[in-house]
Parts: sequence; structure tokens; C-alpha cells
Amino acid sequence: MIQLRSGPTLATALYLALITALANASAIPFLLFPELGALASVLFSDPAGSWARSPRLLVLTPVLTAILGVGISRTIPYGPVSVVLILLLSLLVIRALRSPIVPAISAGMLPLALGITSWQYPATILVGTGGLALLAVLRSRFAPGTIPHPRPALGHGPIPSPWLPLAIFVAGGLLLVQLLGSRLVLYPPLFVICWEMLAQPHHCPWQERPFAVLVVTGVVALAGSMLVETLGVSPLAAFSAVLVTGLALQLAQLTCPPAYGLALLPFVIPSPSMTYPLHTLLGTAWLLLVVKLHQNHTGWRSARE
Repeated sequence: MIQLRSGPTLATALYLALITALANASAIPFLLFPELGALASVLFSDPAGSWARSPRLLVLTPVLTAILGVGISRTIPYGPVSVVLILLLSLLVIRALRSPIVPAISAGMLPLALGITSWQYPATILVGTGGLALLAVLRSRFAPGTIPHPRPALGHGPIPSPWLPLAIFVAGGLLLVQLLGSRLVLYPPLFVICWEMLAQPHHCPWQERPFAVLVVTGVVALAGSMLVETLGVSPLAAFSAVLVTGLALQLAQLTCPPAYGLALLPFVIPSPSMTYPLHTLLGTAWLLLVVKLHQNHTGWRSARE
């Protein structure tokens, strides 16, 4: 019998339940920033990792990309120009700050995906990321001495340029958005999954598990939608969404933190539809196809080969 690892997953679930309660009490829905699930899960499971050791960047990086996302959402209609612009600007922020917080890409993409134009959105992100940063600082002070473990290499050889497959992914994704009438085909955490697979293939923990990624993301998207449908945007629903995601990842023996963001995204979608799991599944499948074709073309090999 497989048992859910109680420590990090339970801590993540409790934190997201608390944030959801605060969001409901304050009537500020975007206090529940979906990518908090990914950030919290990594922070609690790897307290000596680069995210936990960068509390300032944990706070600053998503806020800066969120500000850029709102600015673009207010001035440029959703389409190729706005999507490419916020993606490039988010990557520029991450590079300029030398930040390890790649989920900040999702913070910049969310205003475009959901049509967010309020400047309140970047400020609300500060609550959740600031809380995580505070927990990281407190843990480092009261439980020092933990040795960071570098991520093992999962491949060999030079890393191919990510820009051409990234352009193909975005172009094809935007076409699917037009055909299906849903911006959520290009759901924000998908860009995090994409960049890790294309730009850091030797260290991306889900690089060699495309089928598992497809199944797990489909399951957690469905679970998040059903929980919101049955329990509403409630602390219990958020708590359950995190537990279901953690269990799905463990059953698949997969490490893919963006899956938490996918499960929590229905909590901030106005009037979420049950087509959400299907649209996100198609977006994930398209990305995995592009990555696979890119690997075949460039001759990239995993460490197992």
C-alpha cells in the first residue's frame, strides 16, 4: 500500500488552506496565487534548496513579473504579441536577477490568461510569497546546518537552443486557443513546464517522464475542477487539491511541482468550466509533442541512454 508522504505535502496543504481562508475573508481572490502550491511544495520538501536559500528572490521575482503581466494585460489584447512579450520579459527578469524562481513566469502569464487588469494582483502575491520567505528564514535560523544537494544530471551532451521549439510551442498553442476558444490551453504553469524541459533538460526532474506528466496533469486538473464544483473555493477544497496532487505525483513516482498550480488554478478562474481539464490536457500534450520532436531532431540523450 502506497502512503502519502505526510511531511511536505501536509505542510503545503495547510499553508494553501490558510491562504484560501485569508482570500475568502478579505474578498481578495488572488491571495490564492495558484503557483504558491509549487513554491510551497519545493520549499517544504527541500529546505536547503536554492528556492529556500533565496527568500528575497522568492518574494521579488513573482511580484516583478506580475507587475509586467498586469501592465501588458491592460494595454495589449491577448494574442501573439502580448504572450511573447510577457514570456520574454519574465525570462529577462529571472535572468537579470539571477533568480532560481522559474514559477515567476506563471505569475506574469496569469493576467493574460484570466484578463486580470487590477494593480491589486501583484500586491496580493506578496502575501503568499512573503509568508513562504518568512518560513524559509525562520527555518534557516532555528534549524541550520542542512546541506544542499545539487540536482543530478539527467542527460549528457550540449543543451540545444530552446528558442525555436519554444516559438513553435507558442505558435501552435495560440492556434489551439483560437480553435477551442479558451486561453487556458496555454495555462500559466505550462510555460514553467515548457521552459524547464527546453532550457534545462539535464536537470528537469520530469524530462524523462512525458507520459506520466500528461496523466498527472490531467488528473489534478480534473480533481481541482471537481473540488471547486463540489466544495467551492474553500480551505477544505484547497487542502484536498494539494493532497490529491501530492498523491498523484507519488503514485506516478514523478517530481513535477507545477502540477500543484494546475490543480489550484480553478480556484481563481471566474465561473470555472468542466472543460478546463480537457483544454489543459490538450495544451500539455502539444508541449510534450514539441519537446519530443525537438529531442529527436537534436539528438539529445537522457542519462539512461
